[in-house]
Amino acid sequence: MKKTFATILLSALALGLLAGCGEPTDASGDKEKPSGGNYTITIAHSTAENTAMHNTWLAFKDYVEGETDGAITVNIYPNGQMGGDREVVEAVQNNEITITDTANAVQANFVADAFVLDVPFAFPTLEAMRYTLADPTFVDVIGKSYDAANLHLLGYADTYFRVLSTNKPVYEPADLKGMTIRTMENEYHMEAWRELGANPTPLAFNELYTALQQGTVDAQENPLELIYSQKFFEQQDYVILTNHLGQIIPCVMSKTYYDSLPEDYQKIIDEGWEVGLKRCYEFLEENEAVVEQAIRDSGTQIIELTPEQLAKFQDATSGVGAMIQKSVSAEVYDALQASCAGFDAQ
Repeated sequence: MKKTFATILLSALALGLLAGCGEPTDASGDKEKPSGGNYTITIAHSTAENTAMHNTWLAFKDYVEGETDGAITVNIYPNGQMGGDREVVEAVQNNEITITDTANAVQANFVADAFVLDVPFAFPTLEAMRYTLADPTFVDVIGKSYDAANLHLLGYADTYFRVLSTNKPVYEPADLKGMTIRTMENEYHMEAWRELGANPTPLAFNELYTALQQGTVDAQENPLELIYSQKFFEQQDYVILTNHLGQIIPCVMSKTYYDSLPEDYQKIIDEGWEVGLKRCYEFLEENEAVVEQAIRDSGTQIIELTPEQLAKFQDATSGVGAMIQKSVSAEVYDALQASCAGFDAQ
């Protein structure tokens, strides 16, 4: 009897909705929340709760759950609770986890065209980088490559630039000779450090603090925010502002899951991403000075390189950009170049 009653009730509701014109409204005339069943979104990422990306997902959660009246539940698992970066991306591909964010270098192992954003010193300023990351033409072109890997590209975030931390001062590539540096498992990152004279060693992010502590590696490279939040500065005497790569973070969702959602829910997910991205950049700006001061207060010295010093690093890694151009599709490479030209023409 209960099943019969439920079926009748659902049928009546469906007929009532079909009978209306335009968007449904409640008795007060306000738009009703979209309907389409109950869903659970699982977000897994590797950084701590006091980071910009975690705050991105908190804002996303608030928006999506609010706009769907709780019909979509969003659960967030930080600190690598669901596995390492590569493992989690695979789980998103397989629709076992819904959403993740990782450094671009990690996802390039799944979407080869993503290597286009790993050209050393490609973006001279934060403004230039963010222009391209928000360029709808570029995002649409590279998004098709993500679709082919069963990953829906929600969009790009960044947490500024990657910098170098070491136990000795570095002012030019010669200072890196023989230094063992932890890198991500990305062939072009590793090649860049080889060109600079270092010995790159791929290592999981969640193993890095211990590796620095035990002297397994001499140096590492990450954005200041992660050097602070993961306390890498406790094991390093110097931070060198090389700004060699943007800390570009593609945020991806299982395409299988995204495509299964009703269109109105997809729209809310897309809007939720924009809300989250805004919070990401607000958080970074609010905490930038705090992060730098905390690192300095620990006794770790922050070294700012001159344009002339930076040029030596750029020149030494110029061949990596040529290698990457050959490895990605012409369409994606051309879209990146067009976007960079568009910024310059402003």
